[in-house]
Amino acid sequence: MLSYVFTDKAEHDLEEIIDFTVEHWGALQAIQYIDGLEEIAQTLADNPDIGLKRETMLEGLLSFPYQRHILYYIKDFHGVSIIRVLHASMDSRKHIK
Repeated sequence: MLSYVFTDKAEHDLEEIIDFTVEHWGALQAIQYIDGLEEIAQTLADNPDIGLKRETMLEGLLSFPYQRHILYYIKDFHGVSIIRVLHASMDSRKHIK
């Protein structure tokens, strides 16, 4: 079975998402949202080509949306490495690399 990993930057993104969600909507909503992100991450590991190619930002980069966030990832030997999880309103070019 293929798997996914979050890079250190992506882990930091998740921590910020959790903090913001807990503050505004509570711990239960934060847990549900992170669970959903992890489900999408596994879907990407199983089907890595479903994402939108973002080669102009970084070679091999793909992206896939989840609610108000976008997962940026690359395919690798184990499945996918998720390099960032950014809010859809963010300028991704400033945060990728």
